[in-house]
Amino acid sequence: MLLIFLCLSVNKAFPQSDTTNIYDLDLTQLAKLKIVTASKVSQNIKEVPSTIYVITAEQIKENGYFTLEEALSVLPGFQFRNIMGFNSYVFQRGVPNQNNYILVLIDGIQVNELNSGGFYAGGQYNLSNVERVEVIYGPSSVAYGTNAITGIINIITKNPTENKAEANVLAGNFNTFLGNFTSTYLNKSNTFGISVSGMAKKTDKADLRGKAGDFNWTDRMENFENDYSFDLKIKAKDFVFGTNFLQKQSSTSTNIKSVGTIYRDYGTLWNIRFINNYLKYKKNLTNKTEYSLTLYNRNATVLNNSIQYVTDTAQIGYYRPNNLTGIDNLIEYQVTSDFSVVSGVTLEYERLAERFSVSYSGSQDQKPAKPRKPNMLNNYLVSVFAEPHITLMKNLFLSGGIRFDHSSVYDQVLTPRLGLSYSPGIYLFRVSAADAFRAPKPWDYTDGLGNSGLLPEKMRSFEAAIQVSPTTNFDIAFIGYKNILNEAIKKEFLDESYRWVNRGKIETNGFELNVKYIAGKFKSQWNYTFNQSRDELEHPIPEISKHTANASITYSINQYVKLNLRANYIGERENYKVIATTNSIYIDPCLVFHGTFSLLDYKNFSAQLLVKNIFDKEYYHPSNREPDRYRQPQRTVLLTIGYTFK
Repeated sequence: MLLIFLCLSVNKAFPQSDTTNIYDLDLTQLAKLKIVTASKVSQNIKEVPSTIYVITAEQIKENGYFTLEEALSVLPGFQFRNIMGFNSYVFQRGVPNQNNYILVLIDGIQVNELNSGGFYAGGQYNLSNVERVEVIYGPSSVAYGTNAITGIINIITKNPTENKAEANVLAGNFNTFLGNFTSTYLNKSNTFGISVSGMAKKTDKADLRGKAGDFNWTDRMENFENDYSFDLKIKAKDFVFGTNFLQKQSSTSTNIKSVGTIYRDYGTLWNIRFINNYLKYKKNLTNKTEYSLTLYNRNATVLNNSIQYVTDTAQIGYYRPNNLTGIDNLIEYQVTSDFSVVSGVTLEYERLAERFSVSYSGSQDQKPAKPRKPNMLNNYLVSVFAEPHITLMKNLFLSGGIRFDHSSVYDQVLTPRLGLSYSPGIYLFRVSAADAFRAPKPWDYTDGLGNSGLLPEKMRSFEAAIQVSPTTNFDIAFIGYKNILNEAIKKEFLDESYRWVNRGKIETNGFELNVKYIAGKFKSQWNYTFNQSRDELEHPIPEISKHTANASITYSINQYVKLNLRANYIGERENYKVIATTNSIYIDPCLVFHGTFSLLDYKNFSAQLLVKNIFDKEYYHPSNREPDRYRQPQRTVLLTIGYTFK
């Protein structure tokens, strides 16, 4: 009741910081940019002892990104395993995984799948409704807990800062179509605003039939992906209410081979839905104390009409419901002008499926009955963290942090971090050391034969960086890092089955070089990453290339017409198995080009020609599944048209 009274007694307009067009800032101004992801509160990017990249709405638009992976692919340190199916996998700084070492947020609310802890990559994110994407490198478990091992990706949606509506349609080869809209309203007193956005998208992604797919699949192969999203954000005084709805429907044909097996490569459906609801409240209790409260409910369910496999005798249905409810309390206290503390308490209750519920039909042409609700498990979590921030002297900042988690399933975890940043003149120096963890989930405990004795995976990371900005249009950064992952959960094969055990170790040494340069009508970004990852026996980690590089150049012919050219280089990678068609264990290096020609905001009208894989390069990603490797999309040509109503 006290909280409600405080809320009703305030009549303050909410800030409109998102109206700043950060893509038009020079590099000196960008160094003063405020970010919110690192510690859950607004911070100057130069004071945070972590590597941070911001992908803006303008970059997403100008570069014509179609998926979240495309937006991440131009950043240093990212590598991918795209199985061209129901999911694709994102590796940050040399640690392959099932997407459960990176924490993905939408407006600060986690969207990782609850039962496995992994996030779903692909096309279900409505990038036209994104204000910016903040990408944090390195462990962030102090602020966020489990899964924030190699980094965080926070997708920040657009705020209602003006009255306008925008609609876009897209069409291209591989049966690709998209439609989306965004509408925002703000009242005259700036005390109430609402933003609504929706998207529907479909694509067959690539041609993997017959020879194009290494003869793994037949000419009847289905490989569709249908994506739907809906976002609602309401801001009223100190309150923000939001809903994020994501649904991904895709074929599972690429999981296994169909040629020479009992499996069919058509008739499958993986239907997963995410619904996040949240209510945020923020208030300055005193001139030194800011309090924020977030109530949230998360639902991640593999729906009961999913068909994981079709064999020559049956269709096999899957169902897995999961739900989480939580409350996050956060206080930022400015003790003195040089000393502040951010602290928080999180309480969560999870109700998760112990296993998939499965049903079988009587033939390959008959739909299975809807599976029954599986046995559900409960998990209670209490987390407490504190992050002090000290200004030791002008431009010298010390930050630390510690977090304590107590779970009814995986017991207790203590996570520390420490960092120092110094920014004299044109230079920026950073050093940090941090721990992180990933708690086992029901998927780990019960998959295969099951193993109830699993422990959390833990990583310790060290990072040092120097950044130089000699002019307002030139910036160069060099980052070195060392990561040590212990108690890694690996698959252990026993007779004809398997289970997951804490037996692995991955040690990663690497460095990243990133260069930004602006010259007149040109904006460019170049980066190179060296990454060496080894296991406990000093063997190189499969799927990870030692050398990757990316480049992006945008030329503005005038204020409306822009041309973007991007290139991605991936060095040779070791595969998990010998590739039958090449008789080699290695995936060849590749250099792939993409381009976008744009007419933007001309009399409220926009049009773009997008070409992915311009030179139709034949290239592959590694495989940890039955097929030996995965052919990536051939040349893809897309045309998009949009209009803004003001």
